[in-house]
Amino acid sequence: MKRTILILVLTFMALSAKAQFTDSSTGLLNMPSADMNQSGTFTITNNFLNKHTLPSRSWDYSTFGYGFGITFFSRLEVCYICTIWNSEWSPQYPKPDDYRFNILKNQDRHFSAKLLLLKEGEIWKWTPSIAVGVSDPVTGSGGDYVHGNVGETGNGYFNRYYAVATKHFYTPWGQVGGHLGYQYNKRLDWNRKGMIAAADWCPVWLQNRWFSPKFVLEYDANTANLGFLASIWDNRFEAMFCLQDFRWVSFGLRFKLRLKGTE
Repeated sequence: MKRTILILVLTFMALSAKAQFTDSSTGLLNMPSADMNQSGTFTITNNFLNKHTLPSRSWDYSTFGYGFGITFFSRLEVCYICTIWNSEWSPQYPKPDDYRFNILKNQDRHFSAKLLLLKEGEIWKWTPSIAVGVSDPVTGSGGDYVHGNVGETGNGYFNRYYAVATKHFYTPWGQVGGHLGYQYNKRLDWNRKGMIAAADWCPVWLQNRWFSPKFVLEYDANTANLGFLASIWDNRFEAMFCLQDFRWVSFGLRFKLRLKGTE
């Protein structure tokens, strides 16, 4: 009996690992999920991104990204994301400080949002959580962000729309999550459109308040990825490690702060 209670308690603790998403929002590794943070959760995320994670037209090198996010009413998440864009030398720039060695000088900026339409078990016990989201919906340059080209090859590098469902199951070996969805974009240089699917597992014997890992296997509509997400120090931090296509590495760290006065 005591062992059963301990397993249930530790399995419940695994829920604290809400995941890392390489575009700085909640999700899995490279794909979204319907998991959400608690209302009033503010996040700061920093990632190292291998070049295969990024649109090929503008990134033929690995780089860094960072983002800020906040969750409202446990239903809506809004994020502001920046991806470092190395500057290049050009003969039209005569000043030495404009040369190629000034890397990490520029950045692409975009917004993303996720709306939770249905919480898991909200209608019936067996119903999954369902969420819809958008990334980089309007963009541009020179201050014109409403009419910017988010089409095939213009700006709007991270443009996409998605719908995803998530369902968790509890076993004596830990919590198992299943995720299924569809995402769409018009990009020719970022082949992530079509069905997406994933499974994650929180081994019950590895869960504790200081380090609670969750192992993830996903298909992001382009590649199959393997990695883990981990809640650290009572979920104050989250860590992510992704082996994209089982060979290209991305990793990141997120700081989480629950704002006072929120439910």
